Amino acid sequence: MNGGTMPTSGRAAYGLRVHGLDEVADLPPADDAAPGWPAVRIRQCDTPPPPPVPLDDRRGTRILADGRTLAVDREHGTATFYGPPLTPDVLAHPYLAPVATTVNRWAGRETFHSGAFVLAGRAWAVLGPRTAGKSSLLAALAARDVPVLTDDILVTDGVDAFAGPRCVDLRQPVPGVTLPSRRVRAGDRLRVGLPPIAPRVPLGGWLFLRWGAVVTLTRLPQTVLLARLAGLRSFGELPSDPVALLSIAALPGWDLTRPRDWAALDDTHRLVAEAIAASRAVGSAR
Repeated sequence: MNGGTMPTSGRAAYGLRVHGLDEVADLPPADDAAPGWPAVRIRQCDTPPPPPVPLDDRRGTRILADGRTLAVDREHGTATFYGPPLTPDVLAHPYLAPVATTVNRWAGRETFHSGAFVLAGRAWAVLGPRTAGKSSLLAALAARDVPVLTDDILVTDGVDAFAGPRCVDLRQPVPGVTLPSRRVRAGDRLRVGLPPIAPRVPLGGWLFLRWGAVVTLTRLPQTVLLARLAGLRSFGELPSDPVALLSIAALPGWDLTRPRDWAALDDTHRLVAEAIAASRAVGSAR
């Protein structure tokens, strides 16, 4: 994005310097934490939207799931939402996510529909469909003092990952999660606040969520992991760096199966922590 005409301030999220949302507390100030990051200005417009335009390396316009239209322009560094007005906190999360996927893919980064938490100094991605319980698992980990890097979109730059907005949105409360929260999105979501975190963290590996009878972790072969990541990256029609994709696929990955039972959260946390510690020990020994 061409951010030459933008001020050097803004907010930091998803590896971007975001303008137009300076009043949103869930987005930390960019300051000096985002040197050279792509810049984008968020705008809203109540005029009739432009027609959809397929995404290319300069612009794209698409209709979102709720009927709004999003137009992203690389040359002008803008992302414009057409439709009923949104409050700034809702623009920051979840509506900043489709902007972040587009702008970061233009910047040569990979993006995934994924959350991530931090253990042993590294970020561990949590992937799965919308009903897989990603946000509830992340909120439960946050309540156990496990730092959460991002809730909705994971942006990778080589083998580094970027922090998202400092919140997790839940459809329903999670037992044991007593972190500060408030109702957002017309009362439809419970927003759990997250503490500050480093804007960029080395990526450690991948967890793919599944529902099952017991808590299990199954290590994935690298060829399987590579195929999954190649298929799950955002906007596959845009070019990717094969070396970067191979680098993130060389990290460890597991299928994480657990029952739909809040009582299983302790076992899930323990098993994941043990597996991560073991993988880090093996990596250090090499």
